[in-house]
Amino acid sequence: MTPSNRNKKVKDEDLAFSEEDILPYEKWLVAFKNNCSKRFSRGSLFLRQFYAPGFYEAYDMVATYSEKFLVEVLWFKEKRNCGYPYLSQNYPQLESVCTYCNAMFNHIEPIPCSETNCFAEFCSKECVLNHYNLRHKK
Repeated sequence: MTPSNRNKKVKDEDLAFSEEDILPYEKWLVAFKNNCSKRFSRGSLFLRQFYAPGFYEAYDMVATYSEKFLVEVLWFKEKRNCGYPYLSQNYPQLESVCTYCNAMFNHIEPIPCSETNCFAEFCSKECVLNHYNLRHKK
């Protein structure tokens, strides 16, 4: 192998990308109907938002959530294609998991850790305090 071929091979390997770098994550909206609602006799409707790189990944996430929580999927689509009033509002995440207690929660804005290099998100102030005492207190 000549040096020029070796350099060309190294350059070709540098051009390879991982799949996560190629497919950008889009924000999706999904509407569910809970037929087993205790509060409403006809069932309750609710919206959730989530990120997925493509249609099939979004479908997989929505179907998994639907099966797990026994809710009916009414529709799901990219948020940028939803139009008014959906586009200008934020909705709770599809599945948010507390970093400290691993409980699922559906707040629009989870509580972040106050440390600059920590990206943990929590469901309650109690979990934030417990995390801080366990992880960051010196």
